[in-house]
Amino acid sequence: MTETKYTKKYIKVMEKKYPTVNYQIIEPLVLKATYGEDGEVTHYLDNSYREYKLDPKDIDEVIERYANASGDVYNKNKEININRIVPIIKPSDYFEQLKTLGNSVKDYKVPELIWEPYNEDLIIVYAEDREESINYFNQEEFEKLEISRDSLLEFSIDNLNSVVPKIEKVGENGNFGLIAGGDYEVSLLLMTDIWTKENFDVNGEIVIAIPNRDLVFITGSNDKEAIEKLKGTVKESFETGNHSISTNFYKWNGKKFEKI
Repeated sequence: MTETKYTKKYIKVMEKKYPTVNYQIIEPLVLKATYGEDGEVTHYLDNSYREYKLDPKDIDEVIERYANASGDVYNKNKEININRIVPIIKPSDYFEQLKTLGNSVKDYKVPELIWEPYNEDLIIVYAEDREESINYFNQEEFEKLEISRDSLLEFSIDNLNSVVPKIEKVGENGNFGLIAGGDYEVSLLLMTDIWTKENFDVNGEIVIAIPNRDLVFITGSNDKEAIEKLKGTVKESFETGNHSISTNFYKWNGKKFEKI
């Protein structure tokens, strides 16, 4: 299905699900929604489209899941649950990506989200985990929560421990992966206590690759053969998967991951 046909199918689902919201197709994979007195939001369908292309027979399930997440977007006045605030790992050019995506929307402004750098390649964006969606909030909304900015990272990591389902390690022979529900696998790199040689018996220092938000590949810095094999897998996952993060590799220095 082309991007145009997919967008038309997507908007029909949205119009049926949210009949009081007005939708306009700005361009393929970009919808503008207006609701209430002055509510306005732009929906970018690129991630859902990429997920659909991975398994076209699941198109209805994919659209339904992404459409359900929009319900919280139209309810921005809903009180933020501070115990569900979590850290989300994004590429350092995340806001530039948003700006590029928004170029087709008149008077578009990049949202002023709460974030901080992680390393030269990655940033941490803070959001609220909701039942059907991830709610990114701005500075004005954050100030109402009366949470210290200095303690936000530690606070959100503690929340992440309770939000994510059971963390499962898969793999063997010095090459592993992590499974944690599909939304927060990459955020697990912030849980410093899990990154030990006892948990990951690899050849050399712990090295990870994170092509998408639900994929964490783990190997050792001395396992050159494994790293070479991973390069192709990481590149393909980054280009074809949804919620892409990076094609780079990162090494654990005892406190955080640094770009190799």
